[in-house]
Parts: sequence; C-alpha cells; structure tokens
Amino acid sequence: MKNWKNFALSYGIPLVGLLIYWYFSLTPLTFQSLEFWLNIFVYLGISMFLSYTLNAKTSVKVMRINGALMGLGLLALLVGFLIGVPIFRSKDYATLITHQEGDFDEDLSISDPSQIPTIDRDMAERLGSRKIGEVLDLVSQFNVSNEFTQIVYQGNSVRVSPLEYVNAWRWFSNRSEGIPHYVLVDMVTGEADLVDLDKTIRYSHSGLLNDDITRHIFLRYPTTLFERPAFEVDEEGHPYYIAPIVKRQFSFLGSKDVVGAFIVDATTGDIIKYDLEDIPDWVDRVFPADMVMAQINYNGQFQSGYWNSVITKRGVIQNAEGYNYLVMDDDLYLYTGLTSVSSDESNIGFLLVNSRTKESYRYNISTATEWSAMESAEGSVQEKEYQSTFPLLFNMNGKPVYQLSLKDSAGLIKLYAFVDALNYQRVGVGDTLQLAWNAYNGGAVIITDEDDSGEPVVTESVSGVISLIEAVVINGETTYYFTLDNNNEIVYTAKVSLYDRLPFLKAGDSIAIEVQSTDVKSIQVKE
Repeated sequence: MKNWKNFALSYGIPLVGLLIYWYFSLTPLTFQSLEFWLNIFVYLGISMFLSYTLNAKTSVKVMRINGALMGLGLLALLVGFLIGVPIFRSKDYATLITHQEGDFDEDLSISDPSQIPTIDRDMAERLGSRKIGEVLDLVSQFNVSNEFTQIVYQGNSVRVSPLEYVNAWRWFSNRSEGIPHYVLVDMVTGEADLVDLDKTIRYSHSGLLNDDITRHIFLRYPTTLFERPAFEVDEEGHPYYIAPIVKRQFSFLGSKDVVGAFIVDATTGDIIKYDLEDIPDWVDRVFPADMVMAQINYNGQFQSGYWNSVITKRGVIQNAEGYNYLVMDDDLYLYTGLTSVSSDESNIGFLLVNSRTKESYRYNISTATEWSAMESAEGSVQEKEYQSTFPLLFNMNGKPVYQLSLKDSAGLIKLYAFVDALNYQRVGVGDTLQLAWNAYNGGAVIITDEDDSGEPVVTESVSGVISLIEAVVINGETTYYFTLDNNNEIVYTAKVSLYDRLPFLKAGDSIAIEVQSTDVKSIQVKE
C-alpha cells in the first residue's frame, strides 16, 4: 500500500506543478511544440527525483518507467528532426511559397507622391503617445500599446494599437470597465485619432490572468499551435485579435506554415476558427513577416536541391534582409528585394507577398539594393547624420524609384527622399514628398529648416489659374514671376531649375503650388 502511495505522489505532485506552469507559460499541448517535449522531460525527471526522495528502495519501478519514456521520447525527437530537415526535404521547403510573375508597370505605378505612406512604426508610436497625452484622465490609467499593427482600413494604409493598462493594479481597478479606446494613425498623412469604443476592449496583451488574449485562446484550444495574436479592426472600426493557426510541415518538428486563423472579438471574447481559404477579406495580418521571409529564403536556396545551396550555390538567391509594407488593391503586401547570395551589390528583383493569403508576385527588375539606396540618401545630407527607413520601390514616370524617409537621432522624420533604383547616386531630398520629388526630377536637393531668426518656415499649398507670367534672368538663372487669378496682388517667384516644364507654362494654365512666403517650392500642373 505504501508503495502505491509513493507511486501516486511521485507522479501526482509534479503533475499539479506542471498544470500550474502550463497556465502561465501557455505551452501548447501538442507534439508539434518543442516546449511541450521539454516540459514532459522535466516532469519525468522531477517525478524520478521525488520518487527516490520518498523511498529510494521502492523508486526502481518509477525510474524504469520514466527512463523508458524519456528514451522513447528522445528517439521520437531524433526521428522527427531527421525527417523534417531540409537536407532530405529540400524540394518541399522550396515550395512552401511559390511566386507568380507580377506586372511592374501596372501594379506599382504611382503618379502622385503625396499618396505614398511615409509614417513608419516608430513615428506612429510617437504620434499615438502624443494623442493619449491630450486626454489627462487616461494618462494615469493607460499607455498606448507598442503593437501598432499596419493594416488596410477603408482603403487606407494605417497602423492601429489598443491602449494598455499601466500596471497590474490599474488592470485590477479598470478591468470591469475595459479599455475604452484604441489609436489609429494614418500612414500617409500622419493624422492620429483616439477612437472611442461603444463596447470596450476586454481581452488584450496587457490583460492579466484570463483577460490575457493569448491565454484566452489557449484555454479554449490548448492543443492547437498558434502564433502571437495581432490587433486589427474591421471596416467598421470594431477591434479584433487575429491569431494565425500554424502546423508543422513534413514532420512534427518541421517548418511551420499557416493553415488558418482564430479571429477573436476583443470586446466579447468570442472566438471563430477559420480555415485559410475562409478568412474574411478585411483581415490583413495572417502570415507573420518572419515566417514569410524565412520561406522566401527556402524558395531561393533549395530550387536546385540542398547540395547546390551549400556547395556550388548556382542560382541561389535570398531576401534583402529587410522588408516594408504597402497597400495594393485594398490588400496589405510585404515588400522585400531579392539578391544573389554570391553578390550583394544589386538586386535581381523583388517580391510582393499578400499578408492574408501568401500570394506572392515576383518582379524581375535589376536595381541597386535597398541598403545602397539608404546609404546614398543618408550621404546626401551626411552633415545631419540622419538615419534612413527601409525603402519602398515604385514605378514613377516609367522608371523604378525608391522612396524612403530620413530620421533624426530622436526618431522623428525630418526629410523625404527619392532614389533612382538604377543609378542610386541620383537622389532628391526635401521637407515634403512633393519637394523631394521635384528635387529628384530637377537634380537639386531642397531643404528648408528655419529662417534666419530661427523660426520654423511654414509651407502652404495654393492652387489657381495663372493670370500673368513673366521670366527674368537673375545672376545667370531664369526666374519666373507669376500671379494667380484668385489673388492678383500676390506675386509668386519660381526658379527654372525647380520644374522642367516651367518654361512651357502660360496664362490660363491651372496649377497647384507649395510656397514659403511667396517663394515657390513645388509646382504641379492640374489637368
């Protein structure tokens, strides 16, 4: 009887500890989780130690059982590992993602630089924090979460992030009412909005115990492997969390791939499980970026087999080790360049991967690498020591052009730049996208920070029809003076180098300009 008691205690006490640990660690209860295997081995080890402590003489049976289980487990891990390694499954790894040919001229043509998203994650965080700072009664209770998921909302590229509880005590005192707002930042205009919710957020990453969004899903689906839930909103602005459901490929220890998603209502906690092909169109972030980037490399490495990727490396390519997002046809696409592993001086093309469906489009256009473009833009204003964001590639006037932002040491965007993707030494920089685009076309750098008194210079947008226009040569350069029909008393000035079509403008032409005082900084002809 005593032996059976020791036997029960040897397994029962560690089991209670394991269940408590699982509640807090959220380890998926599946053989596809390496953490699960480690937990089992630790459990068996503690069981053996406890059995020996209770009665060394009667612990032999526990030792034998646990030793046999641990041996079988190690053998299963070894077999699972060998079955799933790329050396034996290179072709399968290469097909985790496949590419179809994209049309660069049709897909990425852009004529209006002002519609390019320039606000990156860091800047969105700053704008969001500034927004909540305007509401004094929220500051002591909530912070803005650093999630800032980039999504497509009502056709626009935005980042969204919920508020989060300041600490555990604030969670305890506010959990009955929930989180009343989330922040939405427009990636093009930089406008930040603190969105009021009719129904407050009850489940989030800042919630504790059962209010934690990951634990909420785990307790309902403990045997399902899923990735970290991402915050999104639907087209009506209602908050959700999207948790990609993943499955190991080729063996229970092979590479992960997404097979579906949990969509969790952040206000009610309702969970709907979707297969991959049934996920609603408003959802954007299903395939995690790090998973997509890894699969892109698998595809580039193993097209001609494993040994070619190790020895000869003929035709082996890889991603650009950096990515960005852009909106195309109301879907969110991950952008990254492709380069040969034998040379990193130029790209051989780039990819756009749909973040919901993993549809991938390859564009076979040889360009300078993104890193070369970043260094070139930084070098054009090297005295300011600005840092470049990872660029996006567009078709502008029939040519591939990189667009990026330049940030100061505080992380604030100070300048915008366009870099010729074929000749990365050609750079246009300006305070606004339009100024940078004009500088790029005119071959001159336009930067205006402060006037002589140290006051910031204000740039205004004006449009109208030219009523009078005259050209005068000053210091060897032609300068145009003109007035607009909506206010003939103001005379605007523009140098010929500003705009290559300036000599062809005439009275009656409709234009949009950006001016500082009466000094024109950009011109756009309106059709």
